[in-house]
Amino acid sequence: MSNVENTNKQLIHAARTDNLSLFTSVTEADPPVEYDINWTDGLGNTALHYACAQASTQVLDAILEEEVDVDLRNRLEGNTPLHEACKVEHEEARNWIVSELLSAGADPRIRNNAGQTPAATVVGKRAETALGKELINLLTTSQGAAALGADDIAYDDDDIADDGDSD
Repeated sequence: MSNVENTNKQLIHAARTDNLSLFTSVTEADPPVEYDINWTDGLGNTALHYACAQASTQVLDAILEEEVDVDLRNRLEGNTPLHEACKVEHEEARNWIVSELLSAGADPRIRNNAGQTPAATVVGKRAETALGKELINLLTTSQGAAALGADDIAYDDDDIADDGDSD
């Protein structure tokens, strides 16, 4: 096993166990060590997938400060970290993690291998609680915002039209 692979496994372990000191021992090593924050294990999960799935809130913040791809899909289910976050049982932690991911640019429109968006994974009793409804609202609002592209923005014709007149 290479040193880089070993440090990448340390990042994943830190994310799974919410061990911020282990995480920063890699990311802030002096002298610096080589690591890949987007490295995937055999299941295709990154440190971010594990931090979300395990509600590792301390490490999550540190991961999001890195140049991390928030939309990587794992191999088994095709889940993004946002899908994993939506499965967290502790509702307050779940909603906070989802909010952090959306703020970091996670795309709530990505479908997993079952064809589900992250919002579609919040079902049953979890969807009926006040925090469950709040989560679904946050995700669906974010889906709408993400669907709006630059082409959907209206411009005043005077701002972009060149009528050939020069003043």
